[in-house]
Order: sequence, then C-alpha cells, then structure tokens
Amino acid sequence: MIRLLKCEFMKTRRRYILISALIVTAAMLLWIYPVRYGEDFLRIAWMGYLYELPLINAIFMPMLSMIVASRLCDTEHKGAMLKQLAVTAPKEKIYDSKLVYGLAIMLFCIVLSWIMTIAFGYHAGFGGDVPVRLYLLYLLFTIAPTTAVYIFQHTVSLLFKNQAAAFFSGIIGTFFGVFSMFLPQLPWLRKTLIWGYYSVLDFVGLFGWTKEDRYKSAHFEVMKIDWTFFFVLIIICIAMYIIGRRLFKGKEL
Repeated sequence: MIRLLKCEFMKTRRRYILISALIVTAAMLLWIYPVRYGEDFLRIAWMGYLYELPLINAIFMPMLSMIVASRLCDTEHKGAMLKQLAVTAPKEKIYDSKLVYGLAIMLFCIVLSWIMTIAFGYHAGFGGDVPVRLYLLYLLFTIAPTTAVYIFQHTVSLLFKNQAAAFFSGIIGTFFGVFSMFLPQLPWLRKTLIWGYYSVLDFVGLFGWTKEDRYKSAHFEVMKIDWTFFFVLIIICIAMYIIGRRLFKGKEL
C-alpha cells in the first residue's frame, strides 16, 4: 500500500490535483465570506454559520469530489496505465491506494475550510465564544457524507474510461441532493440519496426570522441529531466500498 501511495504521488505531482482542490475550496470560502455582516447577525453568527454551511457543503463538496476523483483516475485511463498497474499489484490494492490518496486530499480541504471558517469568525467579530463541541460535530457531519460521495465518484471514475459518466452522475446526484434540502415534507428523499445527508445531519434550526426584521428577533436552536442515519451512512460507505472494490476487481482492463 505504501509503495502504491508513493506511486500515486509521483504520478500526480505535476497534474496539480491538490492545487485544483484548493481552488475549489477557496471558491467555497469566498462564497460564504461576504465583506460585511450586520450587527444583528454578528450576535448569533457562530450558530448562523452552522445553519448555513450544510447547504454550501452540499453544493461544493460533491463538486470537489468529482474533480479530485476524475483527475486521479483519468491519469490511469490514458495510455492503458491501469492494465500496466494490474501487472505489478492486485486490482483491489490499486482501488484502495487511489481511494486513500483521494480521500486524503478531500480531508485536507475539509479541515482547512473548517479552520478558515473559525478563523474568519474571530476576524469578523462573531459574538460570544465559538461553540467548539458543535463545530466538531459539524466537522464530523461534513466528513461522513463527503466520504460517501467520494467513494461513489471514485468507483464510477475507475469503472468508466469516459469521465463524462462520472461528472454527469455526480451533477445529477448533487442537484437532487440540494433539491431535497428544500423539501422538508419529504424526508425520505434526502435519506435515500447520499448527497442529501448534508441535510439529514444538519442539527441547527432558525426561528424568528422575518423578511422585515431579518435577524433582529431571530435565534438558532440545536435540534435533535439523527444518529440513526449517521450510522446508516457509515454502513452505506462500507457497502459502497465493498461493491466498488468487487466491481473494479472484475473489470476487464
């Protein structure tokens, strides 16, 4: 595994995959960091970000997964590199090494954006102390669905030489995942889609917001966390990993 991971690094160091991932992460951060906040929002901004960020993640994290997985796997599809790799290592090890390498890039970007969010909160003057426990939960609930989405994208990118298949399936999944967030009356929809779990694991609710007063009388509350579906998501990740690994093992290279 270590040898294959080193091989991944050597093959991709001039393809600027990490740079591409950081550009997408920077775009996400610029999206959520406006120039100025009103005093009413600054008072409750720490909780406000926990309320707003799951939607942003549901848009950008699948996009980041598509880019990283496709660029990593496209390297192998060109010039029949997968067939050459399969001579030196079992297919399962190739699947695992590329998955670990890609997930490491994803985890780096997620943690970086998490740190930058807290740093921005201090810089912008968010009221009160940062709720560390809640932000750690938010980090966990960002990593879990992103891992599921990345395993899916990784598998599709390895199985199909034409990366349009990976992008198309990822875009469709992202669309329905974001769409499901605006249909609270249909909770089964977002619980069916791995892209919808950014919303399933959202645990902050907004109350008292009006168009006229906006955040003047608004407040946020911590909702009941759906731990059952968190563990369902973990099971989904394991199942997708096992199925994807077996499909790649049986693929004709």
